[in-house]
Amino acid sequence: MTITPNLTVTAGDLTHTSALLFAYYNATAAELDRPTWESPDRLPTYFRVDHDDPESYYAHPGAYFTADLGDGPVGGVGVRFLDPGTAEVKRLYVAPEARGHGVARTLMDRLHAHAKTAGAGRVVLDCLPQRTGAIALYASLGYRPIPPYRDDHGPIELACFELAL
Repeated sequence: MTITPNLTVTAGDLTHTSALLFAYYNATAAELDRPTWESPDRLPTYFRVDHDDPESYYAHPGAYFTADLGDGPVGGVGVRFLDPGTAEVKRLYVAPEARGHGVARTLMDRLHAHAKTAGAGRVVLDCLPQRTGAIALYASLGYRPIPPYRDDHGPIELACFELAL
């Protein structure tokens, strides 16, 4: 892994959030061998919740972090609070051309610091089981597998993880 010296991570500026989320949704659809969407207007309701109003979805104490390698945003991740002590990682995405440069790890480190400062004692996440690279990253960050932590995951099989802060 190479950490690129000009990598910056910011929170609060949601200018690029919808574009990063749209890229995440299309990557997810492609991984599931499902059709992708040409326009955000065609997204299903369950994706529109954060895409259409990221400011509300990731409202304080949550946040959305954007990574930039100098030429524009290349990744992002959100955090929401399920309860005062539990933060949930949402939609970690790094553009294919930016992978292998420490972007995902840097985003997650920033998210963890934010969650801890905001009072979380643990962070949970769910992930498609076929995302073995992401799962390896989560394991290297100290996450451990847990049973599903929500009832609304729908018909898609997800692997769930937890990190004690």
